[in-house]
Amino acid sequence: MKNRLSLILLVVFFAFSISCEDKDIRINDFFVEFATVIKQDALITFRLDDGTILTPQNQPNLKLENDYRVILNYTSQENSLIIINSVKPIFADNIKEEGYPDEVKKSPIKIISAWVSGNYLNISFQVDYHSKPHSTALYRDMSADKPTLYLSYSRGEDPPGAPTLNYISFNLKSLQEKEFTLYINTHERVRKFALQKN
Repeated sequence: MKNRLSLILLVVFFAFSISCEDKDIRINDFFVEFATVIKQDALITFRLDDGTILTPQNQPNLKLENDYRVILNYTSQENSLIIINSVKPIFADNIKEEGYPDEVKKSPIKIISAWVSGNYLNISFQVDYHSKPHSTALYRDMSADKPTLYLSYSRGEDPPGAPTLNYISFNLKSLQEKEFTLYINTHERVRKFALQKN
């Protein structure tokens, strides 16, 4: 019994001493935001959707072109300087004013979110992806009284795969009006979104 009690006390002592030696490790604050690439010669900066310009502390060795849309993971420094943790380019396009309704593809997708930030319509969605490229576009019904947009999505000949999270952005600069309607074909139904430009 005495040996058992000594063993328990010894285990408690070691556990306490180990826990006292642990130091709290804190990960630096980081942010993940949509941004647009601004490239002038070899200099790359990023414009957030609220207009803020961020400059990498060390210029990244990234193959990015001007006006690319990206998901930017960064850590803030002083004077709008940042340390880039990761940059992921995403599909971006303008609104197509010709081709509705004939060219609208209707492969269903699972909508996570659709929102407007800056001058962009952003959509996050899930779709079954295997290996072959998918296509997407945003068409405007020019005969509608109010701005009416339809998301076109096609899986093409991609075989069944796994659910994959995707992000896309569309520039809204061609819309003169603030309010617009967006239709997206989902697995359950055609969903309608009432949105407005900032």
